[in-house]
Amino acid sequence: MEPNEKSRFRQLSGYQLKVWNAFLFLLPLTGICYILSLYNFFNIMIYREQYFGLFLAFVLFTVYLGVPATKNKKNKYKVPWYDGIAAVLGLVTGGYIAIYYPVILTSFGIVSTERLILSAVAVILILEALRRIFGWVLTGIVMFVIAYGFTAPYFPGALKGESTSSGQLLNYLYLDANSLLYMLNIASTMALAFIFLGHVLIQFKGGDMFNDLAISLFGRFRGGPAKISVVGSSFVGSMTGGPVSNVLLTGNMTIPLMKRSGYSKSESGAIESVASTGGLIIPPVMGIAAFLIAENLGISYMEVAIAAIVPAVLYYTCLFTQVDLRAGKRGLAALPKNATPQLGKVLKTAWILLPIFAVLITLLFIWRFPPSTGAIYTAILAFVLFTLQKQGREHFFSKVKGSFIDTGKTLLEIGIVLAAAGLIVGVVGVTGLGFNLAQSLTQVGEHGLFILLIASAAISIVLGMGMPAVAAYSMVAVLIAPSLIELGVPPIAAHMFVFYYSILSSFTPPIAVACFAASSIAKENPHKIGFDAVKLGIVAYIVPFLFVYSPSLLLGSEAAQSIPFITVSVLSVVFGCILLSTGIVGYLFDHLHIWKRTLVIVLAVCLFFPVDETAAFTQIVNVMGGLLGIAFLFVEWVKRKNNNVIIQEKNVEKSN
Repeated sequence: MEPNEKSRFRQLSGYQLKVWNAFLFLLPLTGICYILSLYNFFNIMIYREQYFGLFLAFVLFTVYLGVPATKNKKNKYKVPWYDGIAAVLGLVTGGYIAIYYPVILTSFGIVSTERLILSAVAVILILEALRRIFGWVLTGIVMFVIAYGFTAPYFPGALKGESTSSGQLLNYLYLDANSLLYMLNIASTMALAFIFLGHVLIQFKGGDMFNDLAISLFGRFRGGPAKISVVGSSFVGSMTGGPVSNVLLTGNMTIPLMKRSGYSKSESGAIESVASTGGLIIPPVMGIAAFLIAENLGISYMEVAIAAIVPAVLYYTCLFTQVDLRAGKRGLAALPKNATPQLGKVLKTAWILLPIFAVLITLLFIWRFPPSTGAIYTAILAFVLFTLQKQGREHFFSKVKGSFIDTGKTLLEIGIVLAAAGLIVGVVGVTGLGFNLAQSLTQVGEHGLFILLIASAAISIVLGMGMPAVAAYSMVAVLIAPSLIELGVPPIAAHMFVFYYSILSSFTPPIAVACFAASSIAKENPHKIGFDAVKLGIVAYIVPFLFVYSPSLLLGSEAAQSIPFITVSVLSVVFGCILLSTGIVGYLFDHLHIWKRTLVIVLAVCLFFPVDETAAFTQIVNVMGGLLGIAFLFVEWVKRKNNNVIIQEKNVEKSN
């Protein structure tokens, strides 16, 4: 979880600490056994919902043992009696599903007193666990949605929902495979596997290796520290799956480094915030939400990862270009040679990352392993490979134990937030709210798809404010994406659209949680960091529109264009991102006048026009934008070359 987890968890000792650590260890261990189907060796047949129930039991039990209800120091060092009771109740509510699910399947419609009580207790325990980990804002939203489920028939207009009894609603939320258990499927399999792989790499200093690699590659260039932040944070962010935790993990190194090299405090915090948020959209891991997209669309994870390639390239092209041009504009130097490790020396340890990720990509995209299975096999391989290095063999079993326990801690957060998201999905499904809202937004779409996209983007950002990525996407996926699909947007483009905008709230003022995390390190106003972050991440607000209007940018997800056409489309928008960054920064080889900045931004917009093989106008606009953009760059380059010649001649005259 986050680096400040000591302030979040109880500092237990004695047998309480042993019990807590044991359950933290068991969380990923039981998941690995389930993912690898080890129960088949014992001729045991279990329903997957039984495992989800066991996962819920362990998560609730461990949360109430380790996460205090308040910041009162009295409850910081031991488990109070009421949390002990709550922990046992958590075991009971999850254990009931784990033990009795075969019976539940044959009598699902029966709402017995026993089930009614267990359903109510499970919902209350999940809400309180959510409050302890994420605070009142997210908990309040979930409580409001559940309250809506009980009162849906009394709402007016599009909010009026189907009538259902309280008992039936609770029974549905607790036991139906399309509600709580649906989201626990993601948390207990795919999320668990990739979180485990991430913590294995972190425990064995894989993150440090990648940062050292980034320093050795980019530290010798202008703006080196910022480029290190972009590369390092994108890698770590993909493993941690959370912009805030990523900022706190990598920002403690990169932000002070950027400040010392000449970037302002707000720029340093903004670069780290935008780079960390981008980790959620980088294949092949893409945080946890990518698995939700695949699950919601009923497609393979590989299709989602492939569709995310070009948007991720555009995102980081714009960020990387702005970082470089800002360094040039400020005249910032590279890192000193003594602060930049030699690439050869770094590769003596960092080489080990190559086979690890090569195997992961091979398992996922060539051999088509299920994502969770591929991640677990890769983690096992990582354990083996790290023993080849001296630093990997040191305290090996301690690192293995740490990988399991840290995974367990992270799963508390993921498990609870996805359990809460499952309750939201359940309410939306049983009341028909999702269908009603889709119909209302479709009416907005009668004024044009562009208007609907603007409204959907704004709603997605607002719903995502202050929320974890998985929770934010879970909401917008059921509330907004269906209306986009209704108007003809390809399903994967619709879900990617709302996903992008739901995570952009991480650096979009006024909430901008990643910027608030960075502000504590940069010692700068978070809102100032936020506005700088919006400029750095400007293309992220544009890219979703691009792939809605040009599905070819998702690499043939729902388009059958030829490879040459797709190549031209991709190169066009990449060049557009470079021109847009140039116009925003106001620097290329020298400072640009306002009219030049305006010109290159206009040319960038021309390159962003959706290209259609049958639309001559958009093709002409793209070609003109590209040719004029190339001409502009050439003229500026010649001007710079001539200026350098003049400066050299003057220096020669002075020396004579």
